[in-house]
Amino acid sequence: MKTKLSLKQLVSLSKKAVSRRALLLSLSILLVASILNEDLLTAKSNTNNDLPPTGLTYENYPALKDEYKDYFSFGIFGKGEIEGLLYNYASYTPGNEMKPENTQKEKGIFTFTSADNAMETYSDRNPDMLFYGHTLAWHSQTPTWMWDAPPARYDQPGVFDRETALENLNTHIENVLGYYGSHIEGIDVVNEAIGTSDPDDWKASLDKGEGWYMALGWEWVELAFLKAAEVVDSNGWDVKLIYNDFGLDSPEKARVVYEMVKDINERYADVRPNGKPLIEAIGMQGHYNLATNVQDVEENIKLFSTLPGVKVHVTEMDIALPPGELTPENENNQGMKYAELIQIYRNYASGPANTTGNSKVIETVKLAGVRDVRDGWKGGEFAMPYDYDGHAKKALLGILYPEEFLATHEYIETDPDEEQKQIDGVYVYDTSKGDAWSGANIILGNDTSYWPWSTTDEDGQVAFTPEKDATYRLSFNYTAKGTSSIRVRWIKDNSNGNYTSADGANVNKYQYSANDVAKHIPAYFNSGMVNMGSYTLTTEIKLDGSQPADGLIGNIAIRGGGGGNAFSINWIKVEKVGDNGDPDSLLVNWPEGVNSEDNIPSSVIKNGNGQAHIGFDIKSANGKGYTFSLSETGKNGSYKQYDNVNYKAKGVHIKGLTNNETYWGYISYTENDVVVAKSEPVQLKPTK
Repeated sequence: MKTKLSLKQLVSLSKKAVSRRALLLSLSILLVASILNEDLLTAKSNTNNDLPPTGLTYENYPALKDEYKDYFSFGIFGKGEIEGLLYNYASYTPGNEMKPENTQKEKGIFTFTSADNAMETYSDRNPDMLFYGHTLAWHSQTPTWMWDAPPARYDQPGVFDRETALENLNTHIENVLGYYGSHIEGIDVVNEAIGTSDPDDWKASLDKGEGWYMALGWEWVELAFLKAAEVVDSNGWDVKLIYNDFGLDSPEKARVVYEMVKDINERYADVRPNGKPLIEAIGMQGHYNLATNVQDVEENIKLFSTLPGVKVHVTEMDIALPPGELTPENENNQGMKYAELIQIYRNYASGPANTTGNSKVIETVKLAGVRDVRDGWKGGEFAMPYDYDGHAKKALLGILYPEEFLATHEYIETDPDEEQKQIDGVYVYDTSKGDAWSGANIILGNDTSYWPWSTTDEDGQVAFTPEKDATYRLSFNYTAKGTSSIRVRWIKDNSNGNYTSADGANVNKYQYSANDVAKHIPAYFNSGMVNMGSYTLTTEIKLDGSQPADGLIGNIAIRGGGGGNAFSINWIKVEKVGDNGDPDSLLVNWPEGVNSEDNIPSSVIKNGNGQAHIGFDIKSANGKGYTFSLSETGKNGSYKQYDNVNYKAKGVHIKGLTNNETYWGYISYTENDVVVAKSEPVQLKPTK
């Protein structure tokens, strides 16, 4: 049997002044420890004085649940290596087993086997294991019939019948919470309800354009909590009712959640017995990375602590690193980030060990796993305290000993990435550069009355506007930094590329492999699973003209499939394909861009009677290779090739225009059937 020494024992044995008899006893203990665990003590003596070494397996360190039992309950969200899970964690929250698609996939047929089996496995090994529920009401991983009057139909948004949806919501909560209520400590009643954060209007912030909101409006959140409270209170159970969300390190989003919980709890202050608030806890998921601002996290905890009777739960914590290789710098910096956050959590812990004088609001902290994984959630992102083989990283030391870690370590600067220029309507994300996820959104269309997500950010720029009866080809190259697959979706809905249950009604029926040409929207292309290396994926879609061009598609979404975010995008091209199958024009070219102001500067604009002139130095006689495109619907409108033009040495002369009408036009230049240069659109207004 190995002798385990805590940090305090290790340090005190070498630093405390003791009597001769005590010293002999101490030396005896150290001798036994050195014989039984030589690596531990040798490594410790060669590292920072107050910290044990990394690289050992879980049983060589204090259990997280024991180290923090006087601060808060330390648990796990989702599955993990079972021995490490049982050793370290005091509670278990199922990641998927209790979600609506798993507990009631078909209306009226409830299935609890998956969650039951998981809970039984852990409780058999640890009778003291606590359990939490996740989740009762969510827009994702939920059958569409729950908020539609059945049946949900392809190519239609559904009826979104309020009466039917409310009945479905209540029935689901009654049955699932009724089944698990006596076995759990708390449950995420509502998950991720916030869309675009408007701190001045929390109700408008719930408009995600999907799910329960479409059927029940902003009231759906409180309706879910009212039913959950009714079930819990009528049975006399002590089950915390939790609102759970990601991104609560954002001050704006945290303020929205604060205002929502404050308003709901004030309006329903007398509904529950003994003064219990309707919403009892805010779940801060805690999916962080090295760019996370820990000061914002602390300020938001302070904000939530001002809500009467409301606690804070850290529900799904992980700190993702850039995929590829676990560098010493990133491992160190991850340990720093974990230490900073855990120190904050300790300073606001609800347990007696918190003697800071701060509000005691944090009741539980849960990590989203045990060790790093190559596949699945955060696959390839080294997000956990143990590596792939179960050996402790510096992250574990940062969690176990935050004060000592911060006193003996500091952040190591890494070389900054070269800043890339912004390409209109193309937004590329990469976890290796500090983003929360890897992938891309290519924004199409410019009318938010059709598609709420068809423009993005304050600039409102789009990549291009699709035309009916046209074929488009998307090609992109990516590097897998672990095991990964890619999903490309030409999206018709307003989900901004997220996987939603509305998509789920169609995804199996309208999937395409990478070499298929889709004829329906939405279209889902799925690559094969690969492990490391660089690959080019090409997809095509032909728009059949059955729908209007304006607002036809919200965006093209590139996302990680299996393997999550373990990839980086190297380049993206979108081309309009001609009738012969060859590229007709290059619409998107990331990261270089399509526009070339050096080749086609359009600095001189002259308007005349029914005509206009755009001045530039033409490169070829008779305008060979040049095309002029005209929009009558604004700068971001629909452009069509316009042929009533003459090319001259100093520019292009446009004829046949209507006086006092406003037009926008641009010039493009083609080589080898590919557009290689394009001017910025300019405004034209012919007058007499």
